[in-house]
Amino acid sequence: MNEVHRAAPAIGVLLAACAGSVDTLAFFGLGRAFAGNITGNLVTAGYGVAAGDAALIKPTVTAVAGCICGEITWAWLLRRPGAANWLLLVQLALLALVLTGWLAAGSHPAGAAALVLLALAAVALGGQSIWALRIHQTTTYFTGMLTKSVSAAAGGSPASLATSARQLCGLLAGAILGGVMLHWLRPGAAVVPLVLLSAAAAVHVHGRNADAAATPH
Repeated sequence: MNEVHRAAPAIGVLLAACAGSVDTLAFFGLGRAFAGNITGNLVTAGYGVAAGDAALIKPTVTAVAGCICGEITWAWLLRRPGAANWLLLVQLALLALVLTGWLAAGSHPAGAAALVLLALAAVALGGQSIWALRIHQTTTYFTGMLTKSVSAAAGGSPASLATSARQLCGLLAGAILGGVMLHWLRPGAAVVPLVLLSAAAAVHVHGRNADAAATPH
């Protein structure tokens, strides 16, 4: 098993924490829509349609569209050799743009500015979800994973339940950290995802370099 595979659980937890912090920022700072939770957004959009409330429809549709665009783009790019080694940097760039816009708006973006930042965050998480599949980790969509894990545990295979618990704890930790920053140090809330994603990228690069050093020439 190579170094990147051994590091996959750590990368998965860091990416789940990143997703938790991004969704916290998106929902509570960019328009009451999740950047990486399509199911919740579609339910909210459905209610918005029923109630004729454009304030609910616009952000949720923006987030869903952004997430799907990120997934499609990353899935296409990952067909290219070596793309997995730099696509985390693309996600970092997207979140850096979110941070820039967040600070430029005084950490209170509204209207079109909030929708643009929400779209960027959603593209970033959509891409992350596809990237994480390459290391066999779930970092954004947990309902199905948890359901399968509970079913497996009930059938006598508790290992997958432990994996789900680990990832959910990462998500919750990221959400808590993002929430603390939003509540107490709002301008820094958009920094949290960057720090967590940078840590995940560093672990990935370390594993890749260790693999290269261990490969006979």
